[in-house]
Amino acid sequence: MNRGNRVSHATVLGVPLLSFLLAMAALGTAFWPNAIAAHEPIFMVSPQAPGKGAFDMHTEVLHERQGDNREFKLEQAFTYGFTRDLAVRFEIPFKRLEVMTPQGQTEDNGLGDPGVRLKWRFWDKDLPGVKYAVAGVLESTIPTGDGGRRLGRDKPSLLASLAHGREGLFWYYFVDARYQYHVEDNNTKPGDRLFLDAAYGIRPKLRGLEETDIVYFFELNFLHENRARVNGLLNPNSGGDFLFFSPEVLISPTNWILLRGGVQIPIVQSLNGRQQSKDFTVALLTEFRFDGF
Repeated sequence: MNRGNRVSHATVLGVPLLSFLLAMAALGTAFWPNAIAAHEPIFMVSPQAPGKGAFDMHTEVLHERQGDNREFKLEQAFTYGFTRDLAVRFEIPFKRLEVMTPQGQTEDNGLGDPGVRLKWRFWDKDLPGVKYAVAGVLESTIPTGDGGRRLGRDKPSLLASLAHGREGLFWYYFVDARYQYHVEDNNTKPGDRLFLDAAYGIRPKLRGLEETDIVYFFELNFLHENRARVNGLLNPNSGGDFLFFSPEVLISPTNWILLRGGVQIPIVQSLNGRQQSKDFTVALLTEFRFDGF
């Protein structure tokens, strides 16, 4: 069994997960932000932009499972608003993979493919207590060349998205459409993916800017995945259609810090050939927004 540098699911760099997230919160309090952090769902793209000069720091912990295979990811991301409507985001993921092979279970830890995302909010409309917006997003991974350990790839994966949303005092909605294209990598091409997502959010009680705010989101996530290709031939045991339901909670102790958590639960799975079903995915996030950079 290939253990690599073993990392417990409950720790990050040897630090308990909860302590790590609290440490990130303490780091955020070292600055004095003036902007308001975004209220948006977890498992999709929203049209929200941080604003000119605003800087977001995101920390995400994600655990997903498919049959005997598990992935644990810690991602640190940074978003900067060049203008009111144009923002760039950099993502640095660290992964732990447990994969079952004919030879037994293998475990690998390390840096995954970093990503860069460009978001342009090209239309928005403000009304009293309500904001509507539409944005386009382009994203690419930066290959690490670590495909041998399955932590990264030798070629990039590209993602194009279109997102629309409404933000109000008491309720929200968001919809998006995304298409992911994988460049062929060492005669292997993972199946391209189409995502269609919708979310509804509700704020049970309106609170002041410096009071703890709570918003609940409920997502429906559809995924169509094409069959993969190996040496130019389709893999019959790959791809399929999936529908997920994702309940989430967003807690904002102040107007510049967010704590978010959600579970993505598969409710319909139509798999091609012989594959193991997807299990639920758990995500925990912290976000800090700073102004004046």
